[in-house]
Parts: sequence; structure tokens; C-alpha cells
Amino acid sequence: MRKKSTILTQFSAIDSLLALTPTVAAAGATDFSGLQVLDLEHGYVKETLDWENVTRSSSNVQAIGSSGELLFVSFESGRRNSNSIMVYDSNSLKPVTELGPYEIYGADIDSAIPATKLRWVSGHNLLMASGSHSDISKTSGNIKLWDIRSGNVVWEIKDVVDCFSDVAVSDYLSGIFKVGINSGEVYYMDLRKMGDASAWVCLGDGRRMLNGKKKEGFGCKIESHASQVFCGKGGDIELWSEIVMGSKKSNEGGLLEDRVFRKNLMGRVKDMGGSRITNLAFGGNKMFVTRNGQQTVEVWQSSCHGF
Repeated sequence: MRKKSTILTQFSAIDSLLALTPTVAAAGATDFSGLQVLDLEHGYVKETLDWENVTRSSSNVQAIGSSGELLFVSFESGRRNSNSIMVYDSNSLKPVTELGPYEIYGADIDSAIPATKLRWVSGHNLLMASGSHSDISKTSGNIKLWDIRSGNVVWEIKDVVDCFSDVAVSDYLSGIFKVGINSGEVYYMDLRKMGDASAWVCLGDGRRMLNGKKKEGFGCKIESHASQVFCGKGGDIELWSEIVMGSKKSNEGGLLEDRVFRKNLMGRVKDMGGSRITNLAFGGNKMFVTRNGQQTVEVWQSSCHGF
């Protein structure tokens, strides 16, 4: 893989980057206003999208997502006191709708936590938006599933106990996965039970959540691809796969599957224990990995479309 071209932006650093088409990408920064749409073929910034907030301050980008037809951008005001998710038409880049906005009232920081991750859940036609906030005593966050057509939140998860360090949603597995910031363990919640009193199920060692250790999951990354879930912990990559173990009767007399997930460590011994993993991304049968303090990008390839 060789470098093809370089496009100059006004950002001191790019914090969010998403390919919209093979020739167009969107880029944003948490400390610079506006989302820049880049023409990769001709090498220039073709358009800048901004959010007009109440305080008329800058509109910094916290996350970018896409459903193919729609572009989702999480904006936060430069004063850090309001945020919103803007929905644009991917082709015309014209606004379609706005989700929110939210504002901070007094000392209640939790009233307006900006979304720092956006993922389209095509099987349910919903947008997952997640964000968290840390103070001296705790980390709290929320995960919202938005119905774009109505502009309403159809399911909200408030996460306080072992709040997520990162979140992933899997259409194939019909579930939401998180890695706990305190324990570093992977948890699962069933999307098929949306609206019920669902709870996180720890896929690893649930005792680690209660042993008093803190921030073992800080900086961990989790992503889903096809039928598997990948979690970067430190310099290692865990792969979680579902195993069908059988079924049991429900209270209504129907059958419910017992969901069991198995963990494997990826790579050979020499691949493990390197610098901390900072990003995981997927395309076709390849996984792309970046590590803290390194300018290189690792490319992992599978012999098939799964890993």
C-alpha cells in the first residue's frame, strides 16, 4: 500500500474520518469548527458543513457516521455547553433533520453528553449514538437508538456501573457490545429485547467489575465485523464469536436460544503485547489497526470475508 496523494485541511489534527464514496471522505476535529468534505480524486476541500448553535460559537465535530444515503455528524459547541446530531443527504449534503439539540443546565453535565460514536443499525433502521463523561468520582454515559423518520429516541441505556470505554453494535448478532472502563471486560445486551428491562451480560470475568480496580478498560476499543466482535485491549486483540449451545423454553412456551460467546486472542505470540491499540477498522476481508506512538497502519487479512 503506497501513498497516493495528500490533501491539506485547516485542522491541527483530524479526529474523525469517514469514507462516503471511493472518491469522497468527511473529516472533522474536536478543536476546530466544521466538517470538511474532501474530494479525494482532485485533492481539495469541496465543502464545509457547520451547525448553528444557540451560543453562535464554533461547531466542533465529535463523530461521523453514514447509512449510505444519509450522513450523520455529531457536533458540539465550542463552549462545550450544547450539542446536536445533524443528518444530511449524502449526495447533495443538504440538511435532512436534526436530532436534539441538547444543552447543559447548570451543573448537570449528564443532561448534554455529546455523541462520540455514531453507527447505523440497518436491520432496525436506527442510529446508535453513544457518549460518556468522566469526573473525579465516576464515569457515566448513555447509548441512544434514534428513529430518523420521527426524530425520537426509541431506546436509551444509561450506563453508570462499569460505564463503557467503547461501544459497538452488531446487526448480524443483533446486539450491543461494550468494554467496561473499570473492569476491561466485554459486555453484551440483546437488541431483540429492545424496550424490555434489559441488562448488560458480562462475557468475561464478572468478578472484575466488583474487585475495586479502576480504569483497566481505559482506552480499549471495540468494533463488530460480520459475525464477530473485536476488542483491542492494550496491545492485544480479542475476537469474540457466538456459539450455539442449544435452546430453552420461555415462560410463554416458545424456545429461546442460549447465547454463548467464546474469546480467542488474535495473531501469533510475536504479534501480542505491542503498543496500545488506538483504532480498529474493517473493509472486506481486511482489518486495519493503528497503535499509540506509531505512524504505521497494520493490515490483517483473512482468507475469507470473516476472521
